[in-house]
Amino acid sequence: MARLQIFVVVLFLLLPRASAQSPGDKGRIEARITEATTGEGLPGANVVIKGTYYGGSSDLDGKVRIEKVNPGLYTVEVSLLGYKVVQITSFKVEAGKTAVFNAKMEETILSIGQDIVVIGEKPMFDIEETASKRSVGQADIEVAALKSVQSIVALQSGVTEADNEIHIRGGRANENAYLVDGVSVQDPLAGKGFGLQISPGAIQEMEVLTGGYNAEYGQATSGIVNITTREGSEKYSGGFSYKTDHYGFNDESRGNWNTDIYDANLSGPEPVTRYLLPAIGINIPGQMSFFGTLFTNLSDGYLRWTEVIGAENRPQGYQSLTSHSLYSSTNPTIFGSYNSSPRRSNNYSALAKWTYKPTGTIKISYTYNESLVIDQNTQTVQSTLEHVEPNPGYQYLFQYIPDSAATYTQNNIQHSFSWTHTLSSKTFYDVRLSRYTAHVRGDANGRDFRTYRAPQDIVTYPIRYSPDPPIGDTINVVAGDGFYDLGSPTSWRDHFIEEYTFKFDLTNFFSEKNKFKTGIEMRFQNLQIAEVVRPWVLNSVGPPGSDYDVYSVSPALGALYAQDNFTLSGMILNFGLRLDYWFPGEYVDDIANDQSDSLIVSRALR
Repeated sequence: MARLQIFVVVLFLLLPRASAQSPGDKGRIEARITEATTGEGLPGANVVIKGTYYGGSSDLDGKVRIEKVNPGLYTVEVSLLGYKVVQITSFKVEAGKTAVFNAKMEETILSIGQDIVVIGEKPMFDIEETASKRSVGQADIEVAALKSVQSIVALQSGVTEADNEIHIRGGRANENAYLVDGVSVQDPLAGKGFGLQISPGAIQEMEVLTGGYNAEYGQATSGIVNITTREGSEKYSGGFSYKTDHYGFNDESRGNWNTDIYDANLSGPEPVTRYLLPAIGINIPGQMSFFGTLFTNLSDGYLRWTEVIGAENRPQGYQSLTSHSLYSSTNPTIFGSYNSSPRRSNNYSALAKWTYKPTGTIKISYTYNESLVIDQNTQTVQSTLEHVEPNPGYQYLFQYIPDSAATYTQNNIQHSFSWTHTLSSKTFYDVRLSRYTAHVRGDANGRDFRTYRAPQDIVTYPIRYSPDPPIGDTINVVAGDGFYDLGSPTSWRDHFIEEYTFKFDLTNFFSEKNKFKTGIEMRFQNLQIAEVVRPWVLNSVGPPGSDYDVYSVSPALGALYAQDNFTLSGMILNFGLRLDYWFPGEYVDDIANDQSDSLIVSRALR
């Protein structure tokens, strides 16, 4: 209760004051309009981003600034009575950055409407960017036709992918931070990357920061992956795509992994407030739009093929295996009756986003994100909190009895609410609230861990001995071929996390060359885990098994930061300060004071 009171007080104190916007949400445009022959600034020139409501007029020095522009490619039009109209095409606006252009206008006696078209060209290097950053836009993602966010990240400079893990600048996989719309979507108890899976089609822009990132980012020592999701468009649009690698005539090709990928999206104005309510005389001020996407990726992967070994242990090619379905004990069906895991790898994701702009200075958004992954990849529970030997994920020892291998179900859900408010041309703020949950179950196709039996490799004939010939009086019988013939996996695991996040960011431009930003982040977690190792081993105290891990804790963490960016003649100065805090919770505090086993077990099992 004390923590909740502190949270409410801080929220009350912050809201009446100034303001901010998350780094990955919007961009801004700065331009200078000059007379082509004299180079003097032209006041009163109209600058319009075609196809949107964004625009502005130049001041006495010919300068203009346009705030809160969604990332994307635009055509910018500059017009002034007595001068030729100038159009800048393919002008790219990136999230959290300032896009700059200069327009030189020529006097004309041409009739209004005749244009000069300038093809926009992005400079090779952004000399004002102090961080090592790569930005990937929606158009780039569509051209690349990649099937996962991880594949997109792996293509960036300074990033490598090994054993299905992302390493940025040689760092460990658990040293990266993954954000969606400025909020963390990592499961702190499992995995080394995204907990919440995002469809590539739901991405407006993705930033990969590999070094030199600002104080606003924390909980990362290697890199940052920050995703901005798409919003509803002004006009209705949608799409559907289906991709496959099996066509009926290539069943014997090793390129056939029995993969099916479905991707659908729909976007546009919200129909109830746009059409239905006005029809009965109810008019809601402002604009409301929606965006939704559904994504499914089903595949047997490279595991569909096995190498055939003939006489004298010589390879004799490959043969395909029958498609193998899995059983999820927590999500056995999807859409009511359909098997949720018909292949060895089953990935689903859904996103729905509503955006409401009551005025030109306020934007309100609600986003629902959910992903479901069912497979037999042990990397799902390779915890970031303990040492785990490198493992490619596939359970090779169970390749003869895949139904006895552990099946992992990972279900992640995020609800997020954001409020963006522009107080003036120089100041804006952003408030975010989020609830994120992750549930992971790892079991042998739904079997109770009390029925588990030790896995065994049955001895085959002719019997082999080691060493052969024997040395001394000791000789060992060599097991079969090295793969299990019966038994169960060595562990049963279930964990659940619930995380509430509050973020407040304030940005203020003291001048065109001085940008200041500050903010606060508070995260409240509930972490629960139950894991039993070798359940067939009897234990007189606590759960069965040779070892177990059972606890429920409620830590809290957060940060305060401030950063400033000065643009000086021949130099850019970017500095900041960040304070991170972490409270482990009462459970850890009690154990630190009394480390008896009875206290640990009783508190964990309550």
